[in-house]
Amino acid sequence: MIVTRAGAHRATVSGDHGPWLVLAHGLGGAPSVWDPFVANFQTDYRVVTFAQSGSVDADPSCFSPTRHSSTLGFADDLSLLCGEMGVQDAVFVGHSVGGNAGVLAAVGNPGLFSRLVLINSSPCYVDDPEGYRGGFSRDEIETLLESITADYDAWAGGFGPLVMSNSERPEYANEFVRGLRRLDPEVAAIAFRAAFTGDFRAIFPRVDVPTLVLQSQSDPAVPMDVARWVASRIPSARLVELPTTGHFPHLIDPDGVIEVIEPFVAGSA
Repeated sequence: MIVTRAGAHRATVSGDHGPWLVLAHGLGGAPSVWDPFVANFQTDYRVVTFAQSGSVDADPSCFSPTRHSSTLGFADDLSLLCGEMGVQDAVFVGHSVGGNAGVLAAVGNPGLFSRLVLINSSPCYVDDPEGYRGGFSRDEIETLLESITADYDAWAGGFGPLVMSNSERPEYANEFVRGLRRLDPEVAAIAFRAAFTGDFRAIFPRVDVPTLVLQSQSDPAVPMDVARWVASRIPSARLVELPTTGHFPHLIDPDGVIEVIEPFVAGSA
């Protein structure tokens, strides 16, 4: 394993030859969620993992309350990080907001990524009366965001099990809640507001690389309708409906997700 110069994001490269593979976690996550993926791909790829700004594994100085009040700030981080590391023509795998950052970086920096894998990512969480179903009304989003600032620990304790689902395996939700509670509450409030109020539907159709859209069959945060919308708007996209539940299929069933994405990453599907 080679530790890169991009110290603020605690970025690492696993593997010393082959195409680039960049893995981006979502809010409340950590680079370690990708450990099974790194173990699987590092023989044939140079696998990049990093800590998103605001996460407990990143240098606190890389989070900006202004710049990261939009997912565009996280996309800029991604482009700058890849530039510093010399990453180009990479396969990108991103979960949730990490996936959105990859889409924005791909559109803003053509040639950065050759393929995208989006796991339970949503360009907009708010329902649109014109026919888009994001999963939440605007009032529901505001209530959720107000609860974050009112009592962050209590919110984390309820939000974690809800989005993780899989109540028969509480260890996953418990670990996610612990991760959420390690975040700076003010930073978390800014980052989650950026995620839940962003609307990047106009950007997704501009993606011009092959894209694999993965979505759990049941996700409290992202309805299947969103994944179908994404797959229908990105010109070269394909949707795979995963047999998992919850917002973290790559954590609940890493082997299953790896099996789905491996041919696509290799360019054979």
